[in-house]
Amino acid sequence: VASQSRNSERLPFGLPPVPIAAESGESMAELAAPGQVGLPTREEAEQNYNEAVLEAVLACAEDTAGQRCFICLDGAAGEGLVRMCACRGASGVAHVSCLARGAQAADERDADTGWARWYTCGLCEQEYHGVVRCALGWSCWKTYLGRPEGDRARRLAMNLLGLGLWAVKHYEDALSVQEAELSLRRRLDDSEEYILVAQGNLASTYHRLGRLDEGLHLRQAVYSGRVKLHGEEHERTLRAASNYAVSLIDLRVQRSEEVKSLMLKTMPVAQRVLGESHSLTLRMKWNYARALYQYVDATIDDLREAVTTLEES
Repeated sequence: VASQSRNSERLPFGLPPVPIAAESGESMAELAAPGQVGLPTREEAEQNYNEAVLEAVLACAEDTAGQRCFICLDGAAGEGLVRMCACRGASGVAHVSCLARGAQAADERDADTGWARWYTCGLCEQEYHGVVRCALGWSCWKTYLGRPEGDRARRLAMNLLGLGLWAVKHYEDALSVQEAELSLRRRLDDSEEYILVAQGNLASTYHRLGRLDEGLHLRQAVYSGRVKLHGEEHERTLRAASNYAVSLIDLRVQRSEEVKSLMLKTMPVAQRVLGESHSLTLRMKWNYARALYQYVDATIDDLREAVTTLEES
């Protein structure tokens, strides 16, 4: 994302694409009272934060044994220590509360770059994952939930909370937050980019919950929106095409020709723009192979082409 002014909003963060192994219609958020459904109160946020920190500390106990927080230099007494990044040795070990205070201070110093401290380690620059990501999501939400609903940091905190819940497979809770976020961004007439990110995250959660029809509708909307916004050669458009194909395949709809047509259209673009060895190009080839062999009407020639595609990947 290009450098933006201090008062501008950073691009929300998206979930990873729907794993390979694995808008029309209204969501519940669109039918709900504005700003109410899906968003935890301060008391709920505080309770969930405490539980998430405890879970993170227990999960990291072996890794952080005998270590000190690299921020305040205190040990594990009291809150306990965590580390879920790429740091090794004594690096990166910290209290969740120290990470949160550091993130808040970094954002206040520089809104363009500081917000990243809420979800990435300031030492190794890798994103936090799992229970630490969830604990930081709760910390972020309880820090900013009292601000006006149009506030930049509050909207980004909703985004991080949804991703944190998703990271620990609390998909029903993530769904409530993500539906509320999408509803809010639509009501505030947010930019198309931000709305597409929110839709994509929501589609991934629908997919995890087995609500494949709803996920498919959103994936289709996101792909169409990306084509209009970025054109057919942008990486985000190609990623949206890949995710849309996954939804079509996993739903087992009788639209094998549609999946194959989509992949035959977008794979050459990915090969040319991103390169043969790019992870997204390889993922799209895998999706194409799945479209060839997973449908009941697959022919011997389809199976042979699927094998050839996989061997060349």
